Amino acid sequence: MKTKKADILLFRRDLLAKVSLLEQEELSYLKSQAEAGKDFCYIPVPEARFIVLLPKDAGKMPQGGLLEKIRITASRILDRMEEEKISKARIVDHSWQSSECLSAFVEALYLGSYRFDAFKKEKKERFGFELESDVLDAKALARIEGVCKEVNRSKHLIDLPFSALNAKQLGEWAGKEAEELGIKVDVWPYARIEKAGMGGLLGVNRGSVDKATFTEMRYKPAKAINKKPVVLVGKGIVFDAGGMNIKTGSYMDDMKTDMAGAALAMGIVRAAARLRLPLYLVALLPATDNRLNGNALVCGDVITMYDGTTVEVTNTDAEGRLLLADAVAYAAAEYAPMLTVSMATLTGAAARALGSQGIAAMQQGADSYVEALLESGEKVHERLCFFPMWAEYDKELESDVADIKNCGNGPAGMITAAKFVQYFAKETPFLHLDVAGVEFLHKKDAYRGPGATAFGLRLMVDFLQRLCQGER
Repeated sequence: MKTKKADILLFRRDLLAKVSLLEQEELSYLKSQAEAGKDFCYIPVPEARFIVLLPKDAGKMPQGGLLEKIRITASRILDRMEEEKISKARIVDHSWQSSECLSAFVEALYLGSYRFDAFKKEKKERFGFELESDVLDAKALARIEGVCKEVNRSKHLIDLPFSALNAKQLGEWAGKEAEELGIKVDVWPYARIEKAGMGGLLGVNRGSVDKATFTEMRYKPAKAINKKPVVLVGKGIVFDAGGMNIKTGSYMDDMKTDMAGAALAMGIVRAAARLRLPLYLVALLPATDNRLNGNALVCGDVITMYDGTTVEVTNTDAEGRLLLADAVAYAAAEYAPMLTVSMATLTGAAARALGSQGIAAMQQGADSYVEALLESGEKVHERLCFFPMWAEYDKELESDVADIKNCGNGPAGMITAAKFVQYFAKETPFLHLDVAGVEFLHKKDAYRGPGATAFGLRLMVDFLQRLCQGER
């Protein structure tokens, strides 16, 4: 069967009168659609054509809003192509002549065409396109594709079931193609984790039949502009049953996604390497599942963390912060980072606060990075909302039997969780991204979902690019 192909022609609204390659009937139809405020129209004969118009009032819209509107338009075109069984396209930029707008359009095609069909007998033909443009050359297109490839790779990892991605396999995924990208990967043997005394990771792992892993990824280009690295710490709970505080009802259904933080950290370093960013980056991926057996942690247990801090475990379903804390403490001791970033599907409180629209962010000592982060979030439409980390919240974590306890008393749950992890960062500038509400969607939202989204990866890559340009 011959692959059905379409042309996607990009025009500015104010130049429609000068369009000569369309038939008069097509041009009249296009103008009527433009007057009705439509951003694209589909002309099926004699050849399949999508005529895409730059959004109305594009010059007056905020940059972030304009780019997201373009991404949504690209997603709608993908939907229509799927209806028409079109899997290939030729994109011709006739008059957009805007690298940012065209980049957003192409980006959404890459991201929106992702499908998780690893376990399906019948697989749909992958969408592909060729581009004709004066403002995006092959090198620029390759950079967009490189980042989107890592987003879709991360989505694949998050979508994989626990039966196909345990802690050991997560470490193996970190090593794939790493050498070619200039990334050094060290997956610690279990004995090394024990010797290091990572009591948080080891404690959570007590309920599992599989050994925990701790993966260290280092990307250090010869001309890195930072002597101290940016350290990305990703929560790698490959399945979360809640431990002895077992999850009830439907709360366990999507817990294969609880390693999304690790997938993000891995993908960010890989994307930065693909872009050859002159930044020294480290990703730390502590990984285990959180299940229950006769040796599992119970409420009231006291564990000793990597840095010697004792922790009273008051809730075994507040386990992700224990893994993150060990890794953050290790980062502070071994790397003295310029910035530590923890990423995790950490709390239901974050999901309840922001739903699927943004990341609950918190920081301590990283004020100088906030503006750049917010700007990156608006540009790529992976937005953050910063919540305070006031000292008064420390009281929520006070313990009568240990140095600190792992869970607050209920209110401000996402903040007390971040405060717990920050405790182990010592004086390191610390940024925490709670991505619990955004990493997995049950319904399609334009070019995101259904399924994993890897929300936050493009945000952090854009932020790192801003660091390279001296923006803080």
